[in-house]
Amino acid sequence: MAGQAHPRHWRNGLRVRATTDNKKTARDRGDGASRKALLQQISDDYPGNGTESQRQRILAALLSGPLSTLEARRFLDVMHPAQRVLELRDSGADIATHWTREPTEAGTLHRVARYILRAFAPRRMNGCIRPELLALLVLLAVAGLLLAGVLR
Repeated sequence: MAGQAHPRHWRNGLRVRATTDNKKTARDRGDGASRKALLQQISDDYPGNGTESQRQRILAALLSGPLSTLEARRFLDVMHPAQRVLELRDSGADIATHWTREPTEAGTLHRVARYILRAFAPRRMNGCIRPELLALLVLLAVAGLLLAGVLR
């Protein structure tokens, strides 16, 4: 098959390339071993049940690839992923929703959302400077005054 394009296939609503040497990744095998480990690591990296921690976990997971509501609940400990995705969208994330059918832990197929991050550019809040940026600007101004010798 040298020189020929790889055949394309659809899996879980996503287009994936088939490998020519018949090796498959954990995600291709369907056991999700590497994806599960990644999501558990993200959960460990952003502990806590606050909404900000939950948004950080979802954003980190979306940066690594698509995320379903079942994955967010099961591995990221986010009980209402749709609300956290809405909040991320409000803050500037361009997140697409694709509907798929996935089995729950009980084995029943359900229609669930699979979120895909297309772009992330934090927005200004209500036409104002975001609090984090404002704090950074104040810190830089104070540092500049200290360096200039105005403040001692």
